[in-house]
Amino acid sequence: MPDRLPRVLTLVAFLVGVGVITGAAMVPAAPFDTMASSIRIAETTDRAAARPGDTVHYTVTVTNTGTTAITGAEIADDLSGVTDDATILPASTSADSGTASFSPPDLRWRGDLASGAKATIRYAVRVAASPAGDARLTNKVTSGTAGNNCPAGATDPACGTTTPVGR
Repeated sequence: MPDRLPRVLTLVAFLVGVGVITGAAMVPAAPFDTMASSIRIAETTDRAAARPGDTVHYTVTVTNTGTTAITGAEIADDLSGVTDDATILPASTSADSGTASFSPPDLRWRGDLASGAKATIRYAVRVAASPAGDARLTNKVTSGTAGNNCPAGATDPACGTTTPVGR
């Protein structure tokens, strides 16, 4: 009988987590993540709009929202919609944990994240003096790491940015 106790407790925890078992004492006070492996990705920029010659700074935050450590989490930030109007400043690429690098057309990051930990990746671009593209700096982050909000084809607005470029 003792060997069944962990399985029973796991089943009860799952049923409570997905809302099958309810009741005042069993409803969590706040939402929680029931996935062991889960990351949240969010990208921001320091400008709502840019002009020729401006430097635009980007920040990508990757947070382990799951209950276990993740080894080898990865993201790719497709900058092909940025480099038609701007130039990447490679010396600006940094990460406070893991490794960030630029390999055209992608900015890539890879690292390990303990449960609750986050990595912050930063880079910058300079808008061309005579932008030749579509007058927008558009990028999109994707990840193949299990349990993330930015898989290929995702529509989550946190997975990218668009900055209009004035001429």
